[in-house]
Amino acid sequence: MSNEAKPNTKLTQLISEFEGTVRSFSPELWPEKSFNKLINHYEHQGHINSALEVVNLALSQYKTKADFHLIRARLLMRQSRLEEALDSISFAEQFAPSHDIDLIFTKVKIFCLQRKEHEALHFISGFRCGYHKTDLQEIILAEAFIYESMKDFEKMFYSLKEALTLNPNNSKALQQIWVSVEFSKKYEESISLHQHIIDQNPYSHLAWYNLGHAWSCIGEYEKALEALEYSYLINPQFEQAYLDCAELSLQLGQYEKAYRCYHEANDIFGPDTEMIVYMAECLTKLNRHSEAKELLKQSIAQDPYNDEVFFYLGECYTHESNWTKALDCYQEALELDEYREEFHLGAAVANENMGLLKKAEFHYNKAANLGQEQSLYWTRFIQFLLKNKNYSKVAKILDKADKYSVGTDLSCCRVAWLFFNDSANEAYTLIEEILQDSNDGLKVLFEILPELKEDVKLKGMVRYFSYSN
Repeated sequence: MSNEAKPNTKLTQLISEFEGTVRSFSPELWPEKSFNKLINHYEHQGHINSALEVVNLALSQYKTKADFHLIRARLLMRQSRLEEALDSISFAEQFAPSHDIDLIFTKVKIFCLQRKEHEALHFISGFRCGYHKTDLQEIILAEAFIYESMKDFEKMFYSLKEALTLNPNNSKALQQIWVSVEFSKKYEESISLHQHIIDQNPYSHLAWYNLGHAWSCIGEYEKALEALEYSYLINPQFEQAYLDCAELSLQLGQYEKAYRCYHEANDIFGPDTEMIVYMAECLTKLNRHSEAKELLKQSIAQDPYNDEVFFYLGECYTHESNWTKALDCYQEALELDEYREEFHLGAAVANENMGLLKKAEFHYNKAANLGQEQSLYWTRFIQFLLKNKNYSKVAKILDKADKYSVGTDLSCCRVAWLFFNDSANEAYTLIEEILQDSNDGLKVLFEILPELKEDVKLKGMVRYFSYSN
């Protein structure tokens, strides 16, 4: 038997009648569910005017039906016709129970869109008393929505905390609370709250997820990784938990764990080119370049317009010192995005190793100017200029770099330039400043001038600061 979805003949008939492709159009004979079916169809298609026409027809037949007035309000909201939406709400209030949660929440949203949050709070306050536990949670969620609209994230947090106190398994509150924590910085309180929730329900994947992010924000990264891992182990369909666990692992240099998370997510939710790029990045960090290369080659067939796929493939060829293929890949990446500093750096290195020094200088310069706040790119450019004895440009580039970036590596470049210009006394003074901050801060200097490792005066300075620190 075919697995294809059968056409919805009833819906097709309704569309034909409404759009005038058949002669008989008798909406007065339609039941409520026919109107709802057609409204949902047009709303899903984004045809809001058509959906409004249908709901107006429905109201001509069912004037006292609160649901249709509410639907009309919601559709008018999507067109930013807020006063008309409020009028529809007023009609709905005449025919709906006073405690109708959908009606209350819709009215709150309209007030917030009108920037009348205080009016919305006043409206909500009347519903705080007399509600049973389930409906009270919804009222509190509406209150949290108002505070979010006001950007009062501390009050938003306490509203959602109250909702979770009433019901620790309230998925809406669990989904929304992290926004309030992130902006209010209530990390410690969030940890305490979610640990309490987990004590009551150890299988709440959203509680584990929120706990993981809170741990991460206070620097407890191993606890954060453990919590995020629990989140997707409890709910294997929770894609964001895999991705966040992988991202944190990548930032912490735990490349094997990051690769495993991305791999599992790609198997479950993929194939996805973005995840393949992350997997390839992890593999290159693990020196598993051949695996990364095969993965990236397969990905190009699926998505030939992903610049990062070509970049990481270039990195694999760079590792093999296959400069021609590396340069081809970097150039492909730059054709797709010419404003990525790391792409230019890759092209610069490849050109330099192929002896194409003018092209190398062009790309080093582009990388430095595009990534001007990062000292790495200035340092690599200056190292290239020093190596090729282009001393006249070094001074200008050093001064320019100092306007945008700071770093020990840049200080080392200036030291090297001072030695090249026979300004040893100034160089030693700057070395002293570097050593006061870090004993191993001279790495870049020794890369440029390896003979300085045997400099007697410099050896003495390193020993002195090693004991001092």
